[in-house]
Amino acid sequence: MNKFLKIALVIVAVLASILLGGFAVAIIESGLHNIVEPPVFADFESMSFAEKATTIDNYLMSHWFAFPSVVIGHATAPFVSILSLVYLLKFINKGLKAKFKAWHFALPLAVLWIFVDLMMDLVVVPVGPKLASIDAVVSLILGITAFIIAGGWRKHEGPAS
Repeated sequence: MNKFLKIALVIVAVLASILLGGFAVAIIESGLHNIVEPPVFADFESMSFAEKATTIDNYLMSHWFAFPSVVIGHATAPFVSILSLVYLLKFINKGLKAKFKAWHFALPLAVLWIFVDLMMDLVVVPVGPKLASIDAVVSLILGITAFIIAGGWRKHEGPAS
């Protein structure tokens, strides 16, 4: 099989897993908005960073499930993305007799989602470094869990024993 085709299929698998993770977050967070009253802030974009932080802090204090729902939503992305990526790589390895190692692609994908989590938690909607680090650690743990569940530790050179 052409090496270019194998690489193209891996790129498609990575992009598909990113899209699946994004869709999963959208579905989970829209469902969680039925449980937690979504924040409605007038002119949030025009506020200064300090005003945003104060507003978000007040919102989190008045809604006890707001931050856990954010963590659940954000941790869905690496879980679904890494799970789907490892399964797609196993399918590509088996079908094309390739030897792509899942962790070579799962690790940058986990780093991408944790970076997105930190940007959302520290820049877009500032919740503070403590809550942002909790969100990132939970996302990392679920990403590792997805990697293990999908069989990412196994070698893909042959059948699993």
